[in-house]
Amino acid sequence: MKTKYKILFAKIIFNLISIIKKKKIIRLKKNGINWELDLSEGIDLSIYIFGKFEYEIIKTISKHKLSKKPLFFDIGANIGVQTLQLSQNFKDSIVHSFEPTNFGFNKLKKNISLNSKMNKRIFLNQSFLTNKKNNLPKKIYASWNLHNKKNVHKKHYGSFKTTSNANSVKLDDYITKNKILKIDFIKLDVDGHELDVLKSGYKFLKKTKTPIIFEVAPYLYKEHGYAYGDLINLFRDLGYSFFYITNLKKVKNINKFILSIPDGTSSTLVAK
Repeated sequence: MKTKYKILFAKIIFNLISIIKKKKIIRLKKNGINWELDLSEGIDLSIYIFGKFEYEIIKTISKHKLSKKPLFFDIGANIGVQTLQLSQNFKDSIVHSFEPTNFGFNKLKKNISLNSKMNKRIFLNQSFLTNKKNNLPKKIYASWNLHNKKNVHKKHYGSFKTTSNANSVKLDDYITKNKILKIDFIKLDVDGHELDVLKSGYKFLKKTKTPIIFEVAPYLYKEHGYAYGDLINLFRDLGYSFFYITNLKKVKNINKFILSIPDGTSSTLVAK
């Protein structure tokens, strides 16, 4: 389903909920996780209704052999959905979380602070991971507000948010600085910035071939100056193959798979 249709459906639900609930900012506990949610935001509304978001990521990771105390990277953390779902479902895990926008990071920080049993195992970074020096975009899409109709992306309806408090860093440099030897899984969802992130961690990924769950959104790549083939070739150079997130069967023809994704939509794959 195209994102614009998902947003339209979410708007209908939000309008119905608004009749009953007058407050759009609420705090609640869902599946053992405490949240502060803005019901006018698409991601927040999904958590409010379903109690989770993109939970297939957690299910997929759980099918793999992990360390006794697994270490995860959540790259493109936004409000902290996967960061907290990972921490909640893998009790002894450590999560390094990356979100460059002020909007997303402030919400991330708030949600982490509400979960005292987990926050000591979560390391927050308001950072943009890139292979290029001084390559921090001033604004990045980070909000899918159900009220906002102005200055939104024409296909996924996201809104720009500023990154004025963020820094840019290479993934390899971060790993070296923090003396990290193994990452059990990386979740990568950065709305078209995937190529830069992977290049910035080339040394570590080439050596370890850490499993990566990543969003595939071909319509976004051109906006960032590359083609889907550039991303696929980089993965292959790093030694990765591709697998369906639903059943972990190998994708036999990755080019055919990507070309089958309708314009304005995305899919999720596992690279390992």
